[in-house]
Amino acid sequence: MATGERVTVAALPALEAAVRRLKLRQLQLLVAIGEYGNLHRAAEAVHISQPAASKLLAQVEEALGSSLFERLPRGLRPTAAGDALLRRAGNIVAELSAAGEELAAIASGRGGRVRLGSIVGAVPGLISATAVSLHRASDPIALSLVLGTSGTLLAALRERRLDLVVGRIPVTSERHDLSFEFLVDERQVVVCRADHPIAMRAADLALRDLDLRYLMGAPWVVHPPGSVLHARFEDMLRRAGLPSPAKAIETDSVDITINLLLAGDFLAVLPRNTVAPWIERGFLAVLPVELSLDLGAVGIITLIDRPLSRAAERVVEGLRRHAQAGEGQPSEP
Repeated sequence: MATGERVTVAALPALEAAVRRLKLRQLQLLVAIGEYGNLHRAAEAVHISQPAASKLLAQVEEALGSSLFERLPRGLRPTAAGDALLRRAGNIVAELSAAGEELAAIASGRGGRVRLGSIVGAVPGLISATAVSLHRASDPIALSLVLGTSGTLLAALRERRLDLVVGRIPVTSERHDLSFEFLVDERQVVVCRADHPIAMRAADLALRDLDLRYLMGAPWVVHPPGSVLHARFEDMLRRAGLPSPAKAIETDSVDITINLLLAGDFLAVLPRNTVAPWIERGFLAVLPVELSLDLGAVGIITLIDRPLSRAAERVVEGLRRHAQAGEGQPSEP
């Protein structure tokens, strides 16, 4: 069958057999080409020469009877067939790599490695308490923490680049392949620096309930599109008949947000447990604004069809234990 030729029904068994005969080194090369879009860099990534990589790719395409990558002036781009194969090949390579890490950890007596994703600002005390307890164990776990928005983290989870995620599942996200286990609910508040003009006025007048409309003229720091908080914040404003803030800076960095709050007249919506240390020290203040933000609970998100390693199970158990103990949750004002 010539490269790029349409596959007939009669040829399907032979094609399926060819896919099953693919070797690990071939899959690793395909994944590397998909990642780098460049044969030279892909060859370096799998530790073979470029001529050997070119020959290996040609062998795979000949065996499958289909072109997997378009040859472009500046690299390679997956075809439809290449995309289909890369999705599965990436999962296989990632799972085998994870299996190797787990076996090495068992052989050495270490606790293993876990890649944990967390939405920015999500229950930092809970994650810190879990990480400390795992580190103090006789067989400590190497924990790699990745911060991001729900969308980016769930994409990484599906691509096997993360083992589990602490966060929320966006309403717009597919859920059929995800398992969600409740951890905590987070209270969102409007925050500003302690001597912000609005905070000072609210304190002077002993205001207990500021109208959200009164705050729309101030500059805001908001989460970027794609995050659950951004979508819920915009939805809340629409329901109140209010426009988006005219002056806003978008960032998913809690550190940058807090620095902006401390340095200027910005307002921001953040989880109260995230900003509690700055509130207790008198640097930030919570404005008396009632927010109708239904963000949903924060929980542990895993893939239904991907069993957790023993190390990942220990992380899950630690998160459950510390969440039940209420660790990392500040007292209400």
